This record gives sequence, structure tokens and C-alpha cells, in this order.
Amino acid sequence: MHTALVISPHADDAAAFCGATLAKFAALGWRIVLVRVTDDARDSMNLTAEDTIRVNTKELHTAAKIMGIAEIEELGFPTDTLGDVSRVELRERFVYLFRKHQPYAVFSFDPFGLHENNLDHTITAQAVDEAFWVSTFDKHHPEHFEEGLAPFSVCERWYFGRDLPSANHVEDVTEHIETCINALCAHKTMMRNTVNQLKLQAQTWGRRVPVIDAAVDGALHPLLEQFLMARAHTVAQSAGLPEGQYAELFRLERFGDLEPLMQALGEPIDGARPAPRRATFGEEA
Repeated sequence: MHTALVISPHADDAAAFCGATLAKFAALGWRIVLVRVTDDARDSMNLTAEDTIRVNTKELHTAAKIMGIAEIEELGFPTDTLGDVSRVELRERFVYLFRKHQPYAVFSFDPFGLHENNLDHTITAQAVDEAFWVSTFDKHHPEHFEEGLAPFSVCERWYFGRDLPSANHVEDVTEHIETCINALCAHKTMMRNTVNQLKLQAQTWGRRVPVIDAAVDGALHPLLEQFLMARAHTVAQSAGLPEGQYAELFRLERFGDLEPLMQALGEPIDGARPAPRRATFGEEA
């Protein structure tokens, strides 16, 4: 059984950006581990910070169960302040988790993503990206080895984001899009806060959007379903998938410029678990 690690700066990021793919992987028998980097203490409306942490954590566990996530790792950094955190400190945490869980694939924000205005996303992405190679060095964090860990390299890097440069992989998630919607709806507190931001902006604009007003005060599902399905439909159409299909978009990397050489020279290791086939890497899908 392969393991996938998804690094989510906030509780809702995994469901919002790659939830259907995670649900698909879980259904295929992968073990999915979610890393929440921050405590989400500010992402609510009319709650104390302590209650916000409690409620958002509870809703994260509900969403994780919906997606088939097996385990949650909490790093507990104060939310919306990662710009003040040492990237080396954050990187060490990711190196440790790579060595601990030995994931075949890691999902994270793309460090080169465009139009990203959330520093928690950007800083996390940069620390993850550097942790990929740091985790392979035996001189980096040898204290990990005292716990029985060892240098380790992730194979696949699944980058997501608002606007991906060099996106190269479309994952058909038609059978799992409703699971993703339900998982994102489980983050009721965070989603209402997000939708309220749109409501406030619309008020400044001098307009109101009834479906947004309804989501702030009541049912989230109609709005989130419309948003997620429209985005997934657009991705599927751009990839030439048949009408009625839904997909999520990634920049999927393995060996980068060395991929053709590795394909040509690589030989199977006796007894090793077969690698998942990826059309992105020139293999049969």
C-alpha cells in the first residue's frame, strides 16, 4: 500500500484544492496522511480563538473521514503568521514527517503558484519544496536517526494552487467530486468565514449576491457545489475529457529534466511495490 502525504497550511486547504484526488487515492487503497500546519485560530465568525480552534479541528476530522484520510498530523503553528516563522524550522518538521511516513507522493501548494496572497500558503510551499531534497541528506537533522528514521526521498510531488505555472497533469475525479464537495462543506466554520469575506466585498461594491448571503446564514452546499463543479468541469474540458467529466489540475513532478534518462535506465527492484502508472511521465495510464 502506497502512502500519500498532503500538507495543508489550513484545515480546509486539502479539501478545497485536491479533495477529490485524495478521495480517489483512498478508494484505490492508498494510506492518506494529512498534515495541518497551523491552528486556524482566527478562521471563524463571532467565536473566541479557543472555540475556533476546537470547532475547526472537529470539522477537519469530519472532512478527513469523508475523504478517507487515515491520520492527521498537527504542527500547531499560529495561523496567518507563518511569514514570521523560520522556514528552516518549518522545513525540519516536513523532513521529519517525510522520514517518518515515507510517502510515495506528497501533495502541497506550488511554491511557484501565481496570484497567491496568503503567506501561510507560500511559506509552507517553499519549506516543503526544500524539504524534498533536505530529507535525503544524512547530515541534515541526524537527531531524527536516533528515533530509527533514515534519509528518505519522496518520489512524486503533486503541486496544487490557485493558478499553476507549467501544470502538466489532469486527474479525472468524476466519481469523487461529490465526496470533495461534502468534505469542503464539513468545514462549516471556515467556509462561512470565507463566504462572508465575499459578502463584505460585495457590500463595498454596492451589490448583494443572494446565494452568498444564503451560504453565510445557512446552507453551504449549493454555493460550494457550484464553485467546485464549475472549476472541475473547466479543468476537464481544457484537457479534452468527455462532457460530464470532472477533473483536478496539478503540476506533477518526479525526476524533472532527468525523467527521460531515468525511464531509459531504470530497472525493477525485486520485491519492490510496483509504481503507479502516470501518463504524465510517458507511461501507460
